[in-house]
Amino acid sequence: METTQPSLREQPAQLIVPNISQPQIQTEPVISQAASEQQPEQTVPEPAKPLYNPAEVEQIVGHLTSGIFDPEYILLFGKLVGGTRFSDPMAYDLLMVVRETPSYDWIQAKRYLRYQMPLRHREITYINIYILPLNYVEGNNSPFLYFTHNEGKLIYCKDRHYFHPKKSCNFAVAYCDAKFHFDTFSELGMLYLEKAYSEYVEGRKLRPAALFTAQAAVYFYHTLYYVYHGYEFDIHDPVVMHERMRTLSAELMLVLDDNHIDYNFTLPCLKGFMQKAAYNLNFDVAPKELEMHMARVEKMGDIIQRLCEMRLELYEERRE
Repeated sequence: METTQPSLREQPAQLIVPNISQPQIQTEPVISQAASEQQPEQTVPEPAKPLYNPAEVEQIVGHLTSGIFDPEYILLFGKLVGGTRFSDPMAYDLLMVVRETPSYDWIQAKRYLRYQMPLRHREITYINIYILPLNYVEGNNSPFLYFTHNEGKLIYCKDRHYFHPKKSCNFAVAYCDAKFHFDTFSELGMLYLEKAYSEYVEGRKLRPAALFTAQAAVYFYHTLYYVYHGYEFDIHDPVVMHERMRTLSAELMLVLDDNHIDYNFTLPCLKGFMQKAAYNLNFDVAPKELEMHMARVEKMGDIIQRLCEMRLELYEERRE
């Protein structure tokens, strides 16, 4: 060795290392092999498993784009994709943006998906679908559109030219607007509920008590819808309003959903009160039954108030 490397003789002993002038190809595999025996292999963490079945989402998209609807794009948003929670129970929160108003609305779209994908074949039971025209989406910047576009997952797009993933939102304005509607309509709901109890307790006037109870429920739903979506709900049917907003809270579903064991008929009765108690002088209802409906509407009002206050807190935090 020394005959081939004479320069090493003049160097201090402590600086001499084996094969220092040779390529390190021979020594490095031995060192790395020893290190690998002493240290465990570093594994790359696996990506988090989605909360939904991608194949099931693909099936939903296939049905929504099969010809009955002609969407520009479809977004999956909410807690299933790690965004701001919209539905409390597990649900497919979908925004379907269309260029032309389709023949079928969101209620019929949900029915269509239920026919094509029966509940017993789904991993996630609830589908919460919104259908909005493209011109509305492009011209508005509500918190609802902000969360769907900035946090949602694009699961279908016909033409990316018309998909703008980032939406802006002035949360200061959104908070003030939502707070104004919350203060106005929730107060009206409580006022009508108080009038219902007053008519029932003081005068045993069942007809106005029933009508005021139904009107209170409608105002509560209008409050909830506006705070979450940023625009008015053009329907005043408590049955339809509940179907639109029921997944926002599992507790709201617990109070008013029919569980097929203890038949819950409050919502259709409230609808009947709206249609009949206002004009039919012979309207009548059993006092105990009316008490039950009023108690459920009161619980509903408390739940909706809590939901709206939490949403308003979110808007206030975002405006900072």
